[in-house]
Amino acid sequence: MSKINLEVRDNYEFLQELSYEEKNLNTNTIVLEPKRNNRDWLKQSSNIDHSTIEENITLIVEKKISFFKYGIKLHCPNFTSQPYFRFDSDGPAHRNKSEPSLPEQKITTPHFNTFDEKGNEFAYKSETLKRDEDAQAIAEDLNFGISHFFKETNIKTNGKEEFPEIKIDEPELFEIELDTDPLNGIDFLD
Repeated sequence: MSKINLEVRDNYEFLQELSYEEKNLNTNTIVLEPKRNNRDWLKQSSNIDHSTIEENITLIVEKKISFFKYGIKLHCPNFTSQPYFRFDSDGPAHRNKSEPSLPEQKITTPHFNTFDEKGNEFAYKSETLKRDEDAQAIAEDLNFGISHFFKETNIKTNGKEEFPEIKIDEPELFEIELDTDPLNGIDFLD
């Protein structure tokens, strides 16, 4: 993993509050748009309101266009420069150096990433992600993944125990007018 995050190490209780206390997303839909710096990925950021903290918290959802790969992050730039909590649906396994034995160090995807009290980043699987069938369903469907992420991090949608619908911003090829018969005025031969 990476080097020690000093902001987390020095303010671990704040990280715990950021991560697990109730939060709220004030929209029912997140529309993913092409990333500016990588057209193979879609992305959207949304503000999150925290129940006890008056900080700028951002939910970031990213999805690779052609694969199941996606990620969900929580970021509080006034606290630390990198996201403080994230979910990876796919990608390489991580090694947790704090685990006692080598076999326990390897955490395959899908998994969550956060920090311990020493500021070390670590990966873990929730009880749901430890079940292969559930993990596969979550890894292959962003809507399942966002639902699981919201449960793990105690995020509500408009104050309800729901999760937002994820849509992709795709331009329509033709303008569709539902009140107009597209075959009006065409004579068909018998």
